[in-house]
Amino acid sequence: MTIADSPATPRSINPLAAVLLALAASLPVAAQPGDTRAPSGPGFVEVVNVEVVNVDVYVTDADGKPVLGLGPDDFELRIDGRPVPISNFYAVEQEEDELLIRRGGELKAEPLLPPPDDPLEHETTARRPVTLPPEQALHVVFYIDNLNLTPPNRNRVMRELRAFIREHLRPEDRIMLASFDRYLNLHMPFTNDRDQVRRALLELEEFTGQRVHRNSERRDLFETVNDVNTELENRTNSERLIEAARQGGLVGGSAVLAREQLINYAGSVRNETNMAIDGLMRLVENLSAAPGRKAIVYVADGIPMIAGEDIFYFLHGVWEQAVSLIEMTEYDMSRRFQQLAASANANRVSFYTIDARGLTVYSQGTVDSQVAGLPGQMAQIDTILRTNLQSPLQLMAEETGGRAIINANRVMPELLQVAADFRNYYALGYMPDLAGEGAYHRIEVTWKNKPRGAEVRYRKGYRDKTLESRMIEGTLSALHLNMLENPLGARLHNLPPKRRPDGNYDVPLVIEVAWEDLTLIPRDGVHHGRIQLWMAARDEKDHATEPQRTELNIAVPADRLAEIEGGTWRYGLELTMEGGYHDLGIGLRDDIGGRQSFLRGGVDVR
Repeated sequence: MTIADSPATPRSINPLAAVLLALAASLPVAAQPGDTRAPSGPGFVEVVNVEVVNVDVYVTDADGKPVLGLGPDDFELRIDGRPVPISNFYAVEQEEDELLIRRGGELKAEPLLPPPDDPLEHETTARRPVTLPPEQALHVVFYIDNLNLTPPNRNRVMRELRAFIREHLRPEDRIMLASFDRYLNLHMPFTNDRDQVRRALLELEEFTGQRVHRNSERRDLFETVNDVNTELENRTNSERLIEAARQGGLVGGSAVLAREQLINYAGSVRNETNMAIDGLMRLVENLSAAPGRKAIVYVADGIPMIAGEDIFYFLHGVWEQAVSLIEMTEYDMSRRFQQLAASANANRVSFYTIDARGLTVYSQGTVDSQVAGLPGQMAQIDTILRTNLQSPLQLMAEETGGRAIINANRVMPELLQVAADFRNYYALGYMPDLAGEGAYHRIEVTWKNKPRGAEVRYRKGYRDKTLESRMIEGTLSALHLNMLENPLGARLHNLPPKRRPDGNYDVPLVIEVAWEDLTLIPRDGVHHGRIQLWMAARDEKDHATEPQRTELNIAVPADRLAEIEGGTWRYGLELTMEGGYHDLGIGLRDDIGGRQSFLRGGVDVR
């Protein structure tokens, strides 16, 4: 989308049509953009927004079963090595026919199965929705990385994922389906319709898995090196010396050629891996506005930590002079995966990663994979490849408190443990001394009387995002993923667009919030409020603007407070847009009350 002049930049209400002028005139006080300094002086009280950081903790015994019945006194929470008090405690424990929910010491039981005489429930898997507070709601994203998948492996795993969704996700769980096909592809926004997601997963089986091409390129590179090496091994020493002298060094020339192929291959793998990480990073950031717990079930045939690591070792083992192993550091992606995990932790996202290859067979077992003169070489190379592809899966899961499913031809037994995580966990909340400074903080959780063999999993850190970052990410979440959180009850209305002489349109919009949902502070006979309005737009071609901010001050004279009681605060603006349909992402923050809303709207500009 191209938005003329200043993209998605709100303007004051004054130049709008008469209908909007009439609307503004009906308001007790108009919001004024511009000077955003907070009111100060006698009688003004600055309200500080206190954020609670929730740390989800999964506790299992030596047999891998969830440990239930623990309380806040059983845990110690440390931030950056310093013990902090647990201000909020929430526990969810699933039994056969009910969900036990404990907030602090209060126990509540939610029935899971319908009454036996309910004629509307026939399926044994039917479950009643459970009422959970927004901060404990579960959002699950099934993310299929087609760039790093072969179709047979992907489709085998997805058959089990469909069964997992049908049997182990609950009606209140919100599910999203996305894939990466050299770009982030949203197949299904968050929904409670599990059948719809299963159908979309089935349709995904028709897509091409692009790891096939990369695997073929890798095999060709091995064969090129091995063919030359085999030819050399088949000659006598004297023949090799004569040939080397005649051709200027067959080994040297072949090594140079193989090195060039390796560098091209490693560079291409690095570029594709960066693309895949970028797609995951975008998804994680766009999940920021979703309240509660978020899990990404990531499916791939592994993803390399070091691009081309196994080829480096292979070529170095065949022709040591061809390549130095130190060169691999240029293709090391570990820092990017650590950044991805840190971003996930900042947004309360846990990774559940699946290596779709399952159990792999050493290529040493086939005759055509033998390396001339280097017995057992390919078994070592296969081990390096497997570790390289699985290391990021393990890092993403372990750093975010999730699980990595590797070396398993059937993933359902491991998925049952994932379901146990979703239904049995403890949330430890604490209030940081300083909120929104943008620093990264290390988390440590200790079970004080932990028995031998038990395990405690949790995210290893979080970034205390700035207010600006939270508003930008929340606005983009609303725009791209339809992630809505609206405690202010904000509403968006659009009025008929007006065509401009240049062919674009002025699009009038009105944003409404009930006065009773805004916080006003009295000073010098006037009640002050302060609002941040963020807006981004996207057109039919998926071109989007960056979120733009407008800061508004509200001033209501004390003698007019009675007029706004039970009424609505309204702010009018207009956008200059091209023709066509546009989605709008809106972020609205009451700075004094410390609450924000994110909503999505659409406008058909004709």
